[in-house]
Amino acid sequence: GLRLLKVTQGSSLHLNQLKTLCSYSFAEVLGVECHGDSTLELSLKNEQLVLHTARAMAIKAMVEQFLDELRKDSGYVIALRSYITDDHSLLSFHRGDLIKLLPVATLEPGWQFGSAGGRSGLFPADMVQPAAAPDLSFSSGQRTSWQHKSKLGLAPDRALEVRRTGRWR
Repeated sequence: GLRLLKVTQGSSLHLNQLKTLCSYSFAEVLGVECHGDSTLELSLKNEQLVLHTARAMAIKAMVEQFLDELRKDSGYVIALRSYITDDHSLLSFHRGDLIKLLPVATLEPGWQFGSAGGRSGLFPADMVQPAAAPDLSFSSGQRTSWQHKSKLGLAPDRALEVRRTGRWR
């Protein structure tokens, strides 16, 4: 998974320690983009992370490489947008939901079969993308109170912004 770290002063003189600010599973990552040479944007299940760093391109390449490997044959997809239906043979889901693909004898082109939230059914293949399998050690329950600020008190080349879906926090 991904961990955002901050260097902090240790209890002994001149010893620095790394403090975990937040952890994310690769299964939560919808996409990663660079804006210019120094801005990296991670689209996650419930938020957008915007990192300002001189290493944006290198971080993007590394995250994409990890994602490519983890997505291979993972058996999971993640919803790119919500799909809500009253048809009980179809699977309804929300943007960011992780769906476990299930085997089925035959499928029409453009459709997949899977389960999410205790339900299973068919769903349009163009509404999802391959995802890494969930990593329970990086659960969304590990979020901390630092997210209530739009920017952390980091050095200027290490600024971070967090946006919850649709609004700043």
